[in-house]
Amino acid sequence: MGSGVWPYVLIALLTLPPLVPNTWLLVTAGALAAAGKMSLAAVLLVTAGSAVLGDLLVYGGARRFGGGVVRLFGRGARRRAALEWSAARIGRHGIPFVIASRFAPCGRVVGMSAAGVLRYPLRRVLCASAVAESVWASYSVGLGYFGGAAAGEGVTG
Repeated sequence: MGSGVWPYVLIALLTLPPLVPNTWLLVTAGALAAAGKMSLAAVLLVTAGSAVLGDLLVYGGARRFGGGVVRLFGRGARRRAALEWSAARIGRHGIPFVIASRFAPCGRVVGMSAAGVLRYPLRRVLCASAVAESVWASYSVGLGYFGGAAAGEGVTG
């Protein structure tokens, strides 16, 4: 496992912000972990941890600048409808909806923004984000890990 710290830094930088394509990186990291070139535990921890931090930044920004977020989402009918729909679901279903929103297209931004604008309790957002991002990280990295393990030697290089 002599890959150094840089692959983990890259993972953190590409999973922190929402809407950055990173599946290729996570599948590759999983395959490298299957080949013994990266630590599976570290890949999962960095992936989920940085994604949770990204969620909290979106939530915190929306909580702090709620009026601006509402105006931004209000510029288009589809965006406004998505924010209103998400806010209503968070109010009704709470943590399960916050978790589920992670898996919808743009759901990470819309769900966390709605939670922030609603001033949904931070502890609940953190709990929901930790569950959602752990499942997402396990799935994304697991694709590469089990694919690499099934391929035999995994990634060579």
